[in-house]
Amino acid sequence: MIPARRRVLLGGLGFLSFGAVYANVVMAPVLTQVATEFGTSTGTAGLVVAAYGVPGIATSLIAGPYSDRIGRKPFLVGGSLVMAACTALAAIMPTFELLLLMRAVAGIGASVLFPNINATIADNFDYLERGRAISTVVGLNTLASIVGIPLAGIVAELTSWRLSLLIVAAISLAAALTVWRVIPRSHPVDEARRARALFATIAAKRSAIAAIASSLMGALFWFTWVTYSVVYFEQVHGLSPSVAATVALTLGLGVLVGSQIGGRLGDRVGHRQIVWSSIAISSVLLLALTNLALPLIAAAVLNFVLSAVIGARFTTNNALMSEQVPEARGTMLALTSSVVSAAMVAGAVIGGLLIDGPGFAALGLACAIVGLLSTAIVLLFVTEEPIDLETQVA
Repeated sequence: MIPARRRVLLGGLGFLSFGAVYANVVMAPVLTQVATEFGTSTGTAGLVVAAYGVPGIATSLIAGPYSDRIGRKPFLVGGSLVMAACTALAAIMPTFELLLLMRAVAGIGASVLFPNINATIADNFDYLERGRAISTVVGLNTLASIVGIPLAGIVAELTSWRLSLLIVAAISLAAALTVWRVIPRSHPVDEARRARALFATIAAKRSAIAAIASSLMGALFWFTWVTYSVVYFEQVHGLSPSVAATVALTLGLGVLVGSQIGGRLGDRVGHRQIVWSSIAISSVLLLALTNLALPLIAAAVLNFVLSAVIGARFTTNNALMSEQVPEARGTMLALTSSVVSAAMVAGAVIGGLLIDGPGFAALGLACAIVGLLSTAIVLLFVTEEPIDLETQVA
């Protein structure tokens, strides 16, 4: 049983990550509407997703060492406030270029949240119970996909995509206030060391570098698909935006189920085992979804299953990453966040080019290749030294 203090901590972090994920996925069900309003293709409209991820490539690297030196709370509160304000501004921008700019600035705030959320969990939970703790937060933020994607699609169809963004901004502001109240005052987690020393500590461990590379490949797999998953149901199955967003709810439900099972299973058998096997299975499933002529019901079910499998990877990979270099945890997770941001940008751009060109069959093939590469890296190079299964089972 998790003590009450830590349950409150997980609840606050979960609400905050809900807001950050919602601020990202809110654009998926409205890409067609944004493209129509600004006279662009759907693939070009996907740049609003890429813009959200661009700042994280650099800002995470800058913030990570300071998180280890001064604590997590300033980044959790400050990042969420920036994200909320700029998401609200994005909702009123009159041109596509200004919309991209506001999405990028909102991404600066979001980019410091995820590494500090995971680092805060790791600071407060032992490794052998960390999978369950992370799965709790992932479960809460997954509600952003379950509730947020169909809600954004319905609101956009009834009113405008701009109102969808304003709703997200209000949620993000509420999350910032919640975290400010429930997160304890920040303390450094290690002796004060310069950023160069923290990065050097990570660079000296081959498993840590391999884990970062695997995370890059895994994130590229996922964001290439998730950015255009609603568009898939619109274009391939001929659904309206609101109906397509509702069907795409299977993605969020799958991640919710898989993340809860994966985190708890990872605590028992080792997180590395779940990380490599889940991305391998998901790669095959996505290839089938995008290359077979499936009826709508079969496609929705398959989307649920592949999302559940990859959801198991989310929790276990976060747990695995958090213990690769414990003495530089914030920096390590910031590096991971940086490559995930790069994958978000690359996935949106590459996915847009693929669906504007050869189509979803090519997108599925590209994702499968990347996912299997991630699997190979984990199997060959990533270790999980803290796990002692015999002791754990006993």
